[in-house]
Amino acid sequence: MTYTTQKRCSYCGTELPPDSLECPVCGKDLSLENVSSQDSIPSNTARQSKTGKAIILPTIIGASLLVVAFAGGIFLDNSRRVPVEEPISTPEIVETMAPTPVPTPTVDSIRLYAFGREIGADGFTAYVGDKPFTLTVELEPEIKHPAVSWSIIDGKGSSGSAILSANDDGMSCEFTAVNPSGKNELTIRCYGAETVIPVFLWER
Repeated sequence: MTYTTQKRCSYCGTELPPDSLECPVCGKDLSLENVSSQDSIPSNTARQSKTGKAIILPTIIGASLLVVAFAGGIFLDNSRRVPVEEPISTPEIVETMAPTPVPTPTVDSIRLYAFGREIGADGFTAYVGDKPFTLTVELEPEIKHPAVSWSIIDGKGSSGSAILSANDDGMSCEFTAVNPSGKNELTIRCYGAETVIPVFLWER
C-alpha cells in the first residue's frame, strides 16, 4: 500500500498514514506536531529491510556479550583451580657431638686452670660455703668437642665431697665444696689420657 503524502512519527520514526493523529507503535500524540511529507513512500520491502537490520544488530551485540561472559567464566574457573604452591619448610640443622670419633684422638696432656692460673701438682683448696667457681681444662693437642669426664673421690674412697657440674662440651666444670673432708682427688679423663689433682676441702 502506497501513500502520496507520508507522515513519520517524530518519537519512534514509524511511517504513518497522512491522517494519523496518534502513532500506533509508541502512542505518541501527533495532532499538534509538524510532520514531514514526502512525495514517495518506501515500499513494504524497504520497511522490512530496515526492520530486519534493527533486529539483527541487537542480536549480534547480545551474542557477543554472551561469548565474552562465557569466556570470562572459564577464565575465573581455571584461575580457581590453579594450585597454590605452599612454602617449602627447611628443616633446622642441629649440630650433634659424636661421643667418640673414629679413629679415637690421641691426647698427650690435660692441664687444669682455675682462679686465672694453671693448677699444678699441689692442687688447690676450697672451702665449704664459698660460692661455686669454674675449673677449665686445656688439651694438648686441641680437639673439637672432646669427651671430657670429671670425678672427685675423698680420702675414704667415696664421692660427695664436692659438686661437679660440667658444661655441654666438658671443657669446663662448676665446682662447689659441700663437705670439709680434707684431702680429695679430682680426676679428669679424655680419650685414655688422665690427670689427677689433689683438692683440699675445709670449713672456714
